[in-house]
Amino acid sequence: MEKKKSLEWRNCSEEDLFSRIAEWAGEVCRPGTLLLLEGEMGAGKSTFARAVIRKLACRSESQGSPTFPLVQEYLADQGFPIYHIDLYRLKSEEELEFSGIAEQIDSLDALVLVEWASLFPDFFSAYSREGSGKRVYRIEVVGPGESRDYLLQRI
Repeated sequence: MEKKKSLEWRNCSEEDLFSRIAEWAGEVCRPGTLLLLEGEMGAGKSTFARAVIRKLACRSESQGSPTFPLVQEYLADQGFPIYHIDLYRLKSEEELEFSGIAEQIDSLDALVLVEWASLFPDFFSAYSREGSGKRVYRIEVVGPGESRDYLLQRI
């Protein structure tokens, strides 16, 4: 059994975030990984997601947070899909399940980044259990401002 790992980046500017992501993403961000992005409105969840996408899918142009379409799909330079999901406008777990995005979240062939997963703790608790097949990380973003704090923890 692998130990839980955590990492903190304090007083991190957006420019600094992109350089730190480059190192971290190479180790962590691969198919079968689920990144749960948490933080208040405007804290920097989308900025974090864009940094990961920019690192892994250099030929893709990140379109920001997918609030309206719920999911934006990118293709990593290594050939696997990256799903950037924003659950902010969903009101219930039933709506989440009815949306059809559980298929993308479940994918072991993709990297999945989810903003506002904290709105649906019961739905996402299953992914942090041993045997789900997913490597799950919680990324807590504390901002806003010129610099932010990031707490990255494997759960």
